[in-house]
Amino acid sequence: SASSPSTSDRQSYRGKQLHDLVYKNRAKQVEEFAYVPKVFREALVGAGWNVGRSPVHHAVTATDGTTKILLKLEDNRLVETVGIPVDDRGTPRLTACVSSQVGCPLRCSFCATGKGGFARNLKGHEIVEQVLAIEESFKHRVTNVVFMGMGEPMLNLKAVLEAHQCLNKELKIGQRMMTISTVGVPNTISKLASHKLQSTLAVSLHAPNQRLRETIVPSAKAYPLEALMDDCKNYFLETGRRVSFEYTLLAGINDEKAHAEELAALLHACGGGYHVNLIPYNPVEGSEYKRPYRKAIQAFVDALESRKITVSVRQTRGLDANAACGQLRNEFQKNPLLESSPPSEPNQLLESSTPSEPSLVPA
Repeated sequence: SASSPSTSDRQSYRGKQLHDLVYKNRAKQVEEFAYVPKVFREALVGAGWNVGRSPVHHAVTATDGTTKILLKLEDNRLVETVGIPVDDRGTPRLTACVSSQVGCPLRCSFCATGKGGFARNLKGHEIVEQVLAIEESFKHRVTNVVFMGMGEPMLNLKAVLEAHQCLNKELKIGQRMMTISTVGVPNTISKLASHKLQSTLAVSLHAPNQRLRETIVPSAKAYPLEALMDDCKNYFLETGRRVSFEYTLLAGINDEKAHAEELAALLHACGGGYHVNLIPYNPVEGSEYKRPYRKAIQAFVDALESRKITVSVRQTRGLDANAACGQLRNEFQKNPLLESSPPSEPNQLLESSTPSEPSLVPA
């Protein structure tokens, strides 16, 4: 006669069940766990476990298909995530632009997120669930993830790395299909380099010199451009992955040919060969900045390319959906510091990469 399964075998079996229910069946709450005995579901609920999914508070879709979703977190704060569909020569891609913080403390002058204030860091599972919400909205798997939503990822690096691992291992999104963006936080680029990720590091420059950058990015005063570029150079030497540089074009501020020439010289001094992603400014209500004309954008591109700098211009998506980072959240939640008592810390099933254990990952 067959012997009864050991406790560890039963735990491993249950862990695999829970893993599949969360990541394959995409169950949103423990009560939806199919094929799991009722007594076990009740035990999970009684022990304070939940799946770690937040309800959609509001969603808006632009004419080009870009969809912005506001998720209502357990403490009643709102966080944005954006789904961007692209048909790349007949191959559909779906990019999820995810947030790493509720708001942002860095307050870059052109950014709507900073105008909405800063509340807190997101937990790892609150980053992962943004991708699941996009997949659910589009009925299509996410192929690319960019950590370019609300917040500064390097100020929440532990949770960002947890989410990155989960997205890679559990949702099967390749590391090279993910990009982590930063405006620059001292002593963090070297920490990221030590993890030897195959993902892209995107550094938001927005100016070719320290003086101008300080007026656009206030935090640059504590992290001089020279030090930032040295860290980028060392990042490439340690990881073998070239850094991509984001540059938001602001009409009459940083979009002149002379700025492009200075930017090219800066990158060549850092080793050259780097890629620049130009982002024509996405208008924000109440901002003094303006979007440059196409002629100015093209002149900037030509000046870089003539100096052997590869450059792309980001296609503006979802203007009619308040797609600039932070805009939609600000409409619904001007003040992130709500008068509400924070809930007790629940256990979360989302964000695990250890499917053999029934108690997957507490938040």
